[in-house]
Amino acid sequence: MALVGLSEAARLTGKAHTTIHRAMKAGRLSFTLDGTGERQIDTTELARVFGLKTTNGAGSGAIASDVQWNATHVREVELLTQQLADRDTTIRDLRSRLDAEAEERRRVQERLTALLTHRQAGSVPAVQKVETVSDLRRPWWRGWFR
Repeated sequence: MALVGLSEAARLTGKAHTTIHRAMKAGRLSFTLDGTGERQIDTTELARVFGLKTTNGAGSGAIASDVQWNATHVREVELLTQQLADRDTTIRDLRSRLDAEAEERRRVQERLTALLTHRQAGSVPAVQKVETVSDLRRPWWRGWFR
């Protein structure tokens, strides 16, 4: 049962001073007061609440743990890099499709405008108005005045 101060507890757990202080204030981490009024925390209590950080000097188990941790993170970084490359490829493909679509839309708009402008200029004969039956009818009395 080793008692340590706040700074040593932070070093052992790898947590910030404020995190440990908040845990003590909230009652999650028990402590004792020494003769000068400083808080002393039992290392077993630290291990229960936060777990103790392993150091490279702690033996081969800690070194193997660090190597495994590094290998895991290296693989994770490689996977994330590959995902980013895949997304960049997808983004480039989508941008090229969007540009092609915009170009096609512009060409169709130009053709449509050209057709409409061509007709308005009068080079294409306009549709002639067809006289309807109501236009051909005359009142019966109009024939008397010829």
